[in-house]
Amino acid sequence: MRLVSAVLGFALRKAGSLLAVVLALFVGLLLVQAAVPAIKDAVIDRDRLRQVAEERAALEDELTRLRADLAEAQREEVASRLESIDAEVEALGERVSAKRSEVAEKVTESEECGRLRSIVENLPVVPNTCDLKERAAESAQESLETLESSLAEAETAASVMGDPDLTPQQKLEQVGADATFASSAREIDAAESELAQKQAEERSLEQTQGSGIGWVVDQWARSWRWLAVVALLVLLLPPVVRTIAYFVLMPLVHRVHRRIRLAGQEGEAGEVRTSPAERTLTVELGPSELLSARSEHVRPVQGRVRSHLLYDWSSPFISFAAGLHGLSRVTGDERVTAATLSTPDDPDSYLMRIDFTDHPGLVMRPRHVVGVIGTPRLETRWRWGIQAFATWQVRYILFAGTGSLVVQGHGAVEATNPRGGTTRMEQHLLMGFDSRLHVGVDRTEVFWPYLWGRTPLVDDEFTGSHPLFWQKASSEGARNPLARAFDAFFSAFGKLLGF
Repeated sequence: MRLVSAVLGFALRKAGSLLAVVLALFVGLLLVQAAVPAIKDAVIDRDRLRQVAEERAALEDELTRLRADLAEAQREEVASRLESIDAEVEALGERVSAKRSEVAEKVTESEECGRLRSIVENLPVVPNTCDLKERAAESAQESLETLESSLAEAETAASVMGDPDLTPQQKLEQVGADATFASSAREIDAAESELAQKQAEERSLEQTQGSGIGWVVDQWARSWRWLAVVALLVLLLPPVVRTIAYFVLMPLVHRVHRRIRLAGQEGEAGEVRTSPAERTLTVELGPSELLSARSEHVRPVQGRVRSHLLYDWSSPFISFAAGLHGLSRVTGDERVTAATLSTPDDPDSYLMRIDFTDHPGLVMRPRHVVGVIGTPRLETRWRWGIQAFATWQVRYILFAGTGSLVVQGHGAVEATNPRGGTTRMEQHLLMGFDSRLHVGVDRTEVFWPYLWGRTPLVDDEFTGSHPLFWQKASSEGARNPLARAFDAFFSAFGKLLGF
């Protein structure tokens, strides 16, 4: 029942959060449009521009269709008229030929009448056939001229209809047959007029959208989809990558990597002693004993103090990058010599003293080193391979020989001995370790905190009977996003080189 209640409560919380975000965005949009009328007008103009563009495109399609229909109808009319005109020309040609024969015959008959026959036939009692023949010849001649005129007109129309240089509309206009398509022409004129109006309105809206606010609204309308896709990838890609790294990459790394051991066999007899972690640590020095400490950590001093530019001039870059520069050097004498060390700006920091004798090397991140007692050597070890790829560290810095270190950690400083077994430690909490330990890597045992970004993927794994040093918490660092980005970059680069 508790599980069902928890699942139901989680679903209701997420649904409520989603609804609240949507409502907040909607209210924000309304407030912006109310506070900035120009944005509201730009949004309205953009919607109107899209509508006008759609209407203009529809009018162009309609006008194209009307013109195509008219052209097709005109072509069909031209073809039909050309066919009928060709038939008419052929028929008129036959009639003209027949009429010419008839006219020739009539003219011949009329010419057969002589003067004497004409005088005789003019008598009242005798019919006048010559006059009738002459009138028949004249009538036939007039009919022939009419037929020839009709044939000429038909041939002219046929030549116009067959002219390839003329459009169908021009052919119909020349033969006087364009009135048939007058209604279609008026419909096309009306569509062209409306299209010109829409184009003018579209140009006006485009000029309005070219302004600053209109450009912003247009860019948002163009880009919000792929911005949403990018945002979705940003949200989903890290969990996917983390899941693949946890279940695929790290098991493979753990199986194939080889543990490293930085110390040689000659340093097995080296001794290490630690003191309890304290907020304030007092260091007492014997005669000729040296303490080199960060100047800001040195509080009351009994004895002689002088400045020292670098801890180790033989390793200037390591000393400078580790912050071991501008030091206060306290030298012990016959009188009582002591220096009190404390953290100047972090009340949650603790200090621990680590003493070592004839030691092959304590691996310590120099940023945790506050002071060095004596003159131990600074050495480096380089290690390459898949473990370096997993931990992003190829160089290790060691303090070797005889001396003491005063180290600083956040929350507390602890020294843990695996006692021959294996101990795992989160990398951001690890301060240093004995170089005689065998060091490997393994994935963190808790998946969900790693998926949520609360714990790192890779844990350092130590095996042996020597101590490792760790802090209970790590400082959060810079709050400013830009400063955090630079801090993350330089911290990663420093970790690569062992700082």
